[in-house]
Amino acid sequence: MLFGILLLVLAIAMVVLGAWLRMGNVKKRQRLSPEVQDTFLSKEIKNVVANAGGIYISLSLAASFLKLDISQQFALLGIQFDGLAALALVLAILQPLVWPRGS
Repeated sequence: MLFGILLLVLAIAMVVLGAWLRMGNVKKRQRLSPEVQDTFLSKEIKNVVANAGGIYISLSLAASFLKLDISQQFALLGIQFDGLAALALVLAILQPLVWPRGS
């Protein structure tokens, strides 16, 4: 009985010690590594890629619903492109020019 209680107390102490050491390591890691800040260019690239992905999914679902076969690919400078993906990327790049956020 005494051995069981001692083992339980030891297990609880080990859990508390492990949590305390882990918190110390997390704080040390945060203190030693400077936080990475996104640049304007990286934010805009993420924005364009996210918009292009959304446009691609929307166009793909619309084409699937209308039962259109648009699986044609084309080559530009030796690189193969999916036509729908290229259209989505062009629309995502042109979107801020056509529909600016400010207005």
